[in-house]
Amino acid sequence: FGPIGNLEGIVGQFFKEFGLTVCFAMLVSLFDGLFVAPALSAYAGGGSGDAAQPASNWFTRGNERVLKWFDRLQTKLEKRYVTLLRWCLIHPLKTIGASIAVFIASIFIAKTVPFTFLPPQDNGEFFVQFETATGASLAATDEVATRIEANLRQYPQVQDLLTTIGSNQGESNKSNIFIKLVPSKNRKENTTKMKDQIREGLTSFAEFKPIVTDQPSQGGRPFNLNIIGQDLETLVSYSEKVLARVAQMTSLRQADTTYRAGRPEYQIILKPEVAAISEVTMATLGQDLRAQIEGKTPAIYREKGVDYDVRVRLQDDQRSLENEFSRMRVPNLSNRLVPLRNVASLVQVKGPTSILRENRSRYIQISADIVPGGAGIGGAITELNSLFNGELKPPAGVTYSFVGEAERFAELMTNMLVSLGLGMMFIYLVLASLFGSFLTPFTIMLVIPLAACGAFIALAVTRSSFDLFSMIGCVMLMGLATKNSILLIDFAVEKHKAGVDRIESLIQAGETRLRPILMTSLALIAGMIPVAIGLNEASKSRTSLGIVVIGGTISSTLLTLVVIPAAHTFIDRFQTWVLVKYRRIFGHDETVV
Repeated sequence: FGPIGNLEGIVGQFFKEFGLTVCFAMLVSLFDGLFVAPALSAYAGGGSGDAAQPASNWFTRGNERVLKWFDRLQTKLEKRYVTLLRWCLIHPLKTIGASIAVFIASIFIAKTVPFTFLPPQDNGEFFVQFETATGASLAATDEVATRIEANLRQYPQVQDLLTTIGSNQGESNKSNIFIKLVPSKNRKENTTKMKDQIREGLTSFAEFKPIVTDQPSQGGRPFNLNIIGQDLETLVSYSEKVLARVAQMTSLRQADTTYRAGRPEYQIILKPEVAAISEVTMATLGQDLRAQIEGKTPAIYREKGVDYDVRVRLQDDQRSLENEFSRMRVPNLSNRLVPLRNVASLVQVKGPTSILRENRSRYIQISADIVPGGAGIGGAITELNSLFNGELKPPAGVTYSFVGEAERFAELMTNMLVSLGLGMMFIYLVLASLFGSFLTPFTIMLVIPLAACGAFIALAVTRSSFDLFSMIGCVMLMGLATKNSILLIDFAVEKHKAGVDRIESLIQAGETRLRPILMTSLALIAGMIPVAIGLNEASKSRTSLGIVVIGGTISSTLLTLVVIPAAHTFIDRFQTWVLVKYRRIFGHDETVV
């Protein structure tokens, strides 16, 4: 867990506290196991067999019967396990082959698990965003918002609504409605199902492009793709093709783009030759027209300690460029007024509502939501990358980049490989030093892919996604799964060194270590059940962590008890063979292999 505390980026902020917490918890646990537990056992572990028995009552009698029943069950389980283990050691190739088949099957099952950065949130809050015609006024947008609010209030699960008219970019035709649902105990549907119901209920408002999402602001939706370039026309043409393909993808829905054409505006085109003769510059023209239309504040009026800006501009009936263009005058460099119609012409056009830039280049952002239970954001990125490398190859001068959660998902996968690689390396180094062998740790670490089998099978069965919290569970499994193998192999190695046959030492190890292996595994599974269930709205997003740990613990425990002993027979023989060759070549009596 040490390398987990040193990851960088946003993912590192999630993992740093986790890794350090586990490290310090393990140190305290080690101290407790070496000193506190033995001391408490000496004084609180019960008396000797010769001590007087306590007075019998209904509780002690019932407790004694339960303990005897459990002991008989454990004895029968050990005998059956020994029989199974003996067969596996007689047929090690069949045992290992079966485990390889399970691992391969889990790989195919893993392909059905959606990969994403964060799971769908079930906090009872989301947004409905919509937009009216380009250039519509705030009053027109508010009228549509009132109609949509009336539709939303028909749902008894909706508790509060908060409507915002306009956007932070000054677009009066856009709006979003914040929806807060009643507490989860008062409704049967979760947040995802309620969003689906509201999405279907807003089909009558399709002309206003309603989108039900967790975050309506730019860059806040789960999937965001930037199409970057210098030529706006090329960007628009290519982004429309990409948008059409994104809308057809089964892993994404409610695809949208930031580009909006059709915003009416007036453009004043300067006549260069006439303007040069008249000494009218573009800067002077723009500043004067801004002062006439928008106004300027050349003075401040102060009364009773309060300052008021004095804005000077034309009257309302004089600010229409279409009607007043022929009568408008602008100053030249000599501060003489020149008729505007003599030096410029007025053109009515339709332009983009906003122009976004990244690294001095224009970009158009395509956003979408992740379909629950689909391929996830990882599947969407893989599919789009294949399209960009094939039939949807970007034209010259156009590039693309995944941003937002898509960018963080790529960072998550990179950090996952780094953290798992470093974790396995440190586990190997520690085991090699403890066992005094470079080959024995491989036997113990075979349990890690066996634990991954159960993790992905559990995710597939529960229809959960592999996300940030699942990744934390996988990191935990690295340390938890190897625990059972260490208990088993350590006992077998000590017995083998004492002169017991290899097969017999493994059987004795399995019979002796079965109880602690089952006890620790069952305790871990029981402790993870509340996490896997998700007892409230806040914890439901972390259920994948418990699911991964429970599934991985079950598979690693069951497979460890049969596969690891079978694999140890081959690795231990190989180690003996290498040791013989080493001694024959170098002539040493003792060495570490």
